Amino acid sequence: MHSDSSKYPKEIISAIAQEIDMGMICFLNTETLEFDSVLGQTYDAYWDEDAENNFNKEVYDKVDGWKHSIRIEPPQSWQSFKIMEDFIETCISDDDPVKKRLWDAISRRKPFQSFKYVIDNSQYRQHWFDFKQSRLEKFVLEQLYNSPE
Repeated sequence: MHSDSSKYPKEIISAIAQEIDMGMICFLNTETLEFDSVLGQTYDAYWDEDAENNFNKEVYDKVDGWKHSIRIEPPQSWQSFKIMEDFIETCISDDDPVKKRLWDAISRRKPFQSFKYVIDNSQYRQHWFDFKQSRLEKFVLEQLYNSPE
């Protein structure tokens, strides 16, 4: 990863990480550090196509006017799954029964939903949010520094 992490303020990285966590696609103007987002694929099933197109068109029109911008996609499902695995592996002690429940949850048919149910009903809920946010911020930084402008 690039050593100059001050190029992008933590508040911006944090905000973009929160957006992609919700399935949004973000665009960052690397000159002004303005960013905006559009609905990602996760919204396709829920969204009125005309409303989405109008919303996205407004953002795309603005982004098209930026000389230097980077598109930041949400993590793919295998990447999100890896974050859950890493959390279970590194953040919960082996003797805590929640660890086995989480491993069982992610081996089920709907692993994200099952994981969320177990984590939301455990003492690790906030720890999970903090862990995921930190990993998503790293993910954003990697995309920013590995992207040709």
